[in-house]
Amino acid sequence: MRWRKSASNDIVPGVSVEKLVQAGRDYAASAFPNPDRIGCPGRERLETLALRTAMPDRDDINHLVTCSPCFIEYHAILKASKQKRAVIIGTLVAAALALIVFSGVVISRRLAPPITPAKQPVEAQKQVLKAVIDLRPFERVRGDSPSDVRSRLSLPVLDRADLLVSIQLPTGSPEGQYFFQLLDSSGSPRVETSGNAVIKDFVTTVEAQFDLRDIPAGRFALTVRRTVALGSASYAVEVR
Repeated sequence: MRWRKSASNDIVPGVSVEKLVQAGRDYAASAFPNPDRIGCPGRERLETLALRTAMPDRDDINHLVTCSPCFIEYHAILKASKQKRAVIIGTLVAAALALIVFSGVVISRRLAPPITPAKQPVEAQKQVLKAVIDLRPFERVRGDSPSDVRSRLSLPVLDRADLLVSIQLPTGSPEGQYFFQLLDSSGSPRVETSGNAVIKDFVTTVEAQFDLRDIPAGRFALTVRRTVALGSASYAVEVR
């Protein structure tokens, strides 16, 4: 009958190379006691052999396999060295991964488009400024013409902005609702608004919203009329 090699690594059926090597190690670790450590090369030489910083000679090999204490110490040094090497390799791998992640974050931040702050709603951005128009000096005294009044007074000035205007009406003006128009040179209304007039410190004052942001600079006519009255008064103002 022809003998065929087994497909496994068994030296003999049921005994693998690993089992045979392990049995040899167990035998060398217990079969040759040497409590007095006679002829032992010492810890330094065993470390040199285990760390492979020097080639072992025949005497070293013969002593290791025939001295159980040296054999055990040699394998302990070898095992500790492998564990230390594994820790160092693990640390280096972790450091390399951390460096890769950090580099990726830095590169992504450099390549990422700048973050633009979210635009606030238009209503939140709108800033309302306050202004005052005093119409009392523009009252006509008996015998004065409108041109006489304009010649001795400078025109009220309004900024091209969103304004909350406090209008001080001519002396004797009653309280109540008032309607205002800002007319251009052709008489077309550019702004229309209204407000409720109250008497404060003996002055009839009304607050009204004038949004002049889209109004061109120049002279305009401000018409003032009580909502319950038919007639209106007109005053020249300047928008800058």
